[in-house]
Amino acid sequence: MNHQFKIGIIGYNGAVGQAAVRYLKDKYPLRCGSRSEHKEHSQLDKFMEYMQVDIYDQIALETFCAGCTIVLNCAGPSYSIIDRVAQAAIKAGAHYVDAFGADLLEKKFIQQELTNIMILSAGSFPGLSGILPRLLAQEGFDQIDKISGYAGGEEAYSKGAAADIMLSSIYGFGTANAFYKDGKIVRDIAQEKINVTINGEENTVYAQRYITNETIRLAKKLHITEAHWHNIYPNKAVFSLLQQACIQLAMKNTPEHLHQIVDDLMEKLIIFPVRQTWYTLVIEMIGKFKGQSIRRQAQLLCQNSFTISGIICALSVEAIIEGIIQENGVYWACDILNPSNIMRELHEQCVIEDFIITSQTENHLDLEEGIL
Repeated sequence: MNHQFKIGIIGYNGAVGQAAVRYLKDKYPLRCGSRSEHKEHSQLDKFMEYMQVDIYDQIALETFCAGCTIVLNCAGPSYSIIDRVAQAAIKAGAHYVDAFGADLLEKKFIQQELTNIMILSAGSFPGLSGILPRLLAQEGFDQIDKISGYAGGEEAYSKGAAADIMLSSIYGFGTANAFYKDGKIVRDIAQEKINVTINGEENTVYAQRYITNETIRLAKKLHITEAHWHNIYPNKAVFSLLQQACIQLAMKNTPEHLHQIVDDLMEKLIIFPVRQTWYTLVIEMIGKFKGQSIRRQAQLLCQNSFTISGIICALSVEAIIEGIIQENGVYWACDILNPSNIMRELHEQCVIEDFIITSQTENHLDLEEGIL
């Protein structure tokens, strides 16, 4: 165990936090924080400290962060927490990793002369949604003309996750019904249905265009002319309920109204029980390799996105410890984590149930290049 570093994990008892704890607990001393008190954990492991902390209590938050080398925020909703945890980490002299954060925190800190390292968007989306395209790009393209991404699945919504979906749609995490082309965001309200293979069976799902800054950043970095992203929903009725909730919040965005809308949404979702959870991420790239046109596709399937987020958070923590980042400042996980290492680690942690990359060249032969 490396005793030089103490990792503080906010929201450790959520699905993302629990995955991060499982990965890190035998490597570093941990301080685990949540709003509720967990006395039953107090003597379980001398290298795991449990502390009750309310994110909205600044003194309690600063007390939690004091003495930590790195603070990992797995709590939500991000658009309610904003920079509370990040500021407390800075005051404590700790580095900071956020499962979400994205544009919200980058805008707040990018112009500041920081005394710590901040890694944002260290989850599945954003996070792996930027890492997997980089893996596909580095394994067989001289030129990429177009990228299309699809992410989503059959997962139960927590109140925090539902709130983040609604708040992120209001505060500009992405632009719905749009794609990126030739340096501009282009509106397109066309609705799509796509087929995805889940556990050996082909499923038709509803896809909504939703371009994010992560995808745009990726397109600019890889010189991709056209970029599309889609959130996919197996149940169109559930998607409609989420849309209605977003519209209601946009009309009256107050903390009280948010709680009311989330409670109403959770009650309505009861009639759509999740019988088998799954999450998929599909990336397709079209371009050239050695002068020949090529289309490559990667599809990842796992039981849920929360475990992926927790492990990518943990790997971002280790990136700081291992000195991969040399200078203080704001970084996105997809820019600094090694795509091959991430996929290998997700496989070794038994998170991925299936992963396949296929290529189709001008002669229309499908070549299966890699399966985990």
